[in-house]
Amino acid sequence: MNSAIKNIMSLLLMALLVTSILAACGQDTKDVTVSADEENQETTQEQDTTTEEETESKLGSRSNPVPFQQTATVEDELYNDNGDAFKIKFDLTVTEVARGDAAYQQLVAMNEFNEPAPEGYEWVLTKAKVKFLESETEDLSLFIDGIMNFNMVSESGDIYSGDSVGTTEPSFSFEMYVGNEKEGYMAHLVKPGEEAQLRYEEMIGGQVFFNLQ
Repeated sequence: MNSAIKNIMSLLLMALLVTSILAACGQDTKDVTVSADEENQETTQEQDTTTEEETESKLGSRSNPVPFQQTATVEDELYNDNGDAFKIKFDLTVTEVARGDAAYQQLVAMNEFNEPAPEGYEWVLTKAKVKFLESETEDLSLFIDGIMNFNMVSESGDIYSGDSVGTTEPSFSFEMYVGNEKEGYMAHLVKPGEEAQLRYEEMIGGQVFFNLQ
């Protein structure tokens, strides 16, 4: 009986420790490198210069986000059923952004049942692409989703809930193996005129912020 109680207590302590570690990991900015998207090199050359203040923060953080239309190469890990980790790299690029009525008109064209933004908000329609570059294994797939992995963060620090989302076509929701690439759209709500950032967040592996202008 005492042995059983000790085992239960050990499992509870281990679960608490794992939860604490995962919670801490989720707040870290992921390791990224940034390069100009080939299709938008001319439009992003002026954004290559950064101030001294920006360079003090880690690239991809909220205070030093990935510039609009530039590609972030993200370093991450995939895990198999045994808990073994395999390092991966993938590219993320925000290529187009529409807001307000322009975004809503595109959403209606994608799906006639998309509704106008609620009072006090406007739609932001973001087109992004992902390319699975490298992996230490060919047996595990990368899953990335515009609803589960992305949300908007306002300039005042508010994280928009994402309770209301628009139906996009093609939707940014993919499962892929190394070597594959996809692009699609995601729709979020923000307050009109607010300079919100797009935040990519892995479940347990950190986050990357993207500028949308």
